[in-house]
Amino acid sequence: MNVPLHPTLQTRFASLPDLVPIEFHALWGHSTAQFLDGRMLQPLILHPPQYTLSIPSRTLAGLWTFSPKLSTFVQETTLLTMIDDVTGELAYHVYLATQTDNKHIGFTVNLHVDKHTNVDVAKEFYFEARAVDVEGRKVCIECRVFDARAGCLLMTARAMFVFMSFAQVSKKSKDTQSVSHAVHVQIPDSCNIGTAELRGLDRVMNFLPPDTVTHSRGFINTHAQTLVVGLDFGPNISGPPIYVHGGILATVLYNASALLFAKTTKVEDGLINASVRDVNYYKGVPLECQNTVIEAHVETQDEKHVVVFAKLVQGPHVFTTLKTTFTLQSPHSKL
Repeated sequence: MNVPLHPTLQTRFASLPDLVPIEFHALWGHSTAQFLDGRMLQPLILHPPQYTLSIPSRTLAGLWTFSPKLSTFVQETTLLTMIDDVTGELAYHVYLATQTDNKHIGFTVNLHVDKHTNVDVAKEFYFEARAVDVEGRKVCIECRVFDARAGCLLMTARAMFVFMSFAQVSKKSKDTQSVSHAVHVQIPDSCNIGTAELRGLDRVMNFLPPDTVTHSRGFINTHAQTLVVGLDFGPNISGPPIYVHGGILATVLYNASALLFAKTTKVEDGLINASVRDVNYYKGVPLECQNTVIEAHVETQDEKHVVVFAKLVQGPHVFTTLKTTFTLQSPHSKL
């Protein structure tokens, strides 16, 4: 590793057997249409990730190093996106090592992420991912992400992947057509989401340009604890070929959920604390897909937690859902 790891992480890394360096995204090549290649691998954002792989132990470990010149903090949704990407890469390596037919593409079907510690000012992250279950075309990966310098555990994740043939993928992409879907809420006392807030949602992540997605008119009802907003997806944000990266889908759903949470609880943006995120992927979202809609509502609430459920839809199609558990700050907290 080019970055000195915390001693406890150095010990962990040294204990992993049979690791050999591999190129980032070695299996599917590089393209500016891919989200990480086209948007994140920039001198002022993310340095090329360092990956090491062991096929016998089904383990991928490495380092994500964000530029020290990055003018903003690394958001949790950025790490969630990196987790989705690296677990997908390991799943593909494991699948190819266990199957003779390589004419398949892997898709995330579920990603569950628990946060253990706030990211704060960290710019260097050590991760370990391991395949814990392989059954035919299904591969389950567990992943841990640490602050590389401090040594503390930040997130744990569990991801499930399913591999589909190119013929199945082609058929599914033809089944999903871009249709017009009016953005409205049929509840009283709703109000428009302001232009500034819509433009804030457009950035997706705080280091991205505002052309990643475009949020059109949206509505929010704080009494009914419901939000609806329309959005169109921009270019160069693919994960699997022809589909939007799963990390982007989870992020746009989270950002809308966080806005609803902030509006209904009056919690300031800097104090929003999401402890659990659970994402289900049902259909791939075609690149530059238009006329999609996010619908979000508060599912449960008590003195300590608020659970927001959000889904990305287009007409009858449900693409992705996200359930986020927000932790309410204690009134006696000094944070």
